[in-house]
Amino acid sequence: MQLTFVTDLGQSYTVDIDPDMELENVMALLEAESSIPPSEQSISHNGRELTDPKATIRALGVGEHAMLLLRRRVNVPGPEGRPIEQDAEMMRLQVLGDPRLMRQLQETQPEIASAAQSNPTRFAELLRQHRERAQQAEVVRQREITALNADPFDVEAQHRIEEAIRQQAVMENMEHALEYSPEAFGRVTML
Repeated sequence: MQLTFVTDLGQSYTVDIDPDMELENVMALLEAESSIPPSEQSISHNGRELTDPKATIRALGVGEHAMLLLRRRVNVPGPEGRPIEQDAEMMRLQVLGDPRLMRQLQETQPEIASAAQSNPTRFAELLRQHRERAQQAEVVRQREITALNADPFDVEAQHRIEEAIRQQAVMENMEHALEYSPEAFGRVTML
């Protein structure tokens, strides 16, 4: 079985393996190819991270000539010695490197901006909390939609569904306008 592993940097490694080979052995083979130690490897297939080191490649659902994403896990120790989540640290570094983005974050989320500058662990925690709140809001919205759809003949429920659809269309139009006509939302100086 031939598999291709692609990194975030665009490097690719093609390896021939037995389909009954365990993931941990594939990771050891990749260490020889990519110089990334197995403890720092993160392998994903079809958007799903492969985490069971004792599972065979066949059992993980990886087929012949599959392309997998190989990422290096970066454990940045925080002030308390705990590792910081990799995506949060990458986002923090991006915010620190872009003054315009930092200014915008200071205006909208001053607590997160302060944590980005001084406390990486706190930044990761605030980011996680923000994501959890967004997920909870989505769950509540889905429950509300399910409750509204429970009785299709309830006039009040139909009016609320209509308003929700209208609000969603407004948000989609706003996103489209920001994406394709950003000059409408700011001042443009012609040279």
